[in-house]
Amino acid sequence: MHSRMTTYGRTLASSRALGLVLALTAGLTIPTLGLPQWITGPLVNALLFLTALRLGVSGAMVVGLVTPLAAVLRGVLPLPLLVMTPFIALGNATLVGVFGTLRGRNPRLAVGAAALAKFALLSATVTLLVARPLSLAIGGSAQVVALPAAMVEMMRWPQLATALIGGAIALGTDALIARRAEGQD
Repeated sequence: MHSRMTTYGRTLASSRALGLVLALTAGLTIPTLGLPQWITGPLVNALLFLTALRLGVSGAMVVGLVTPLAAVLRGVLPLPLLVMTPFIALGNATLVGVFGTLRGRNPRLAVGAAALAKFALLSATVTLLVARPLSLAIGGSAQVVALPAAMVEMMRWPQLATALIGGAIALGTDALIARRAEGQD
């Protein structure tokens, strides 16, 4: 009996590790496809929600840290938004943290609250950066990093919409996975 439990534990750990590797691979790939924000955003957010549902919040937070870094490293994130990279990662962590905390009560409301929290964080951040632009030392002198209006808008309402759409995709996908798993038992 003990060896059966040990084998089950190893199999479960291996499948979780494989799931995290797959989620990280998707998190590295999606931002580099060059798709518009209205496609990339929902896909990344769906990945974050689905990872939280299937692998837990900590795994989803790791994936959420990787996605903006992948966009930066591949040159996909517009240069003026480079200063937003840590805040995007924090927004992703906020999204999955709020969702993970509330999903047991009502998954749909958890998606809504998580999307609102991410939107509020990113919107407040760009508002602050517009009011008080960062100064970076480039070539020995301080350069003000001003965010263009179009880039500022990318970090506001579209973030709410893409998070809500991604949440709907994730909840639908999770329900399909659960139904298929029930059919195989």
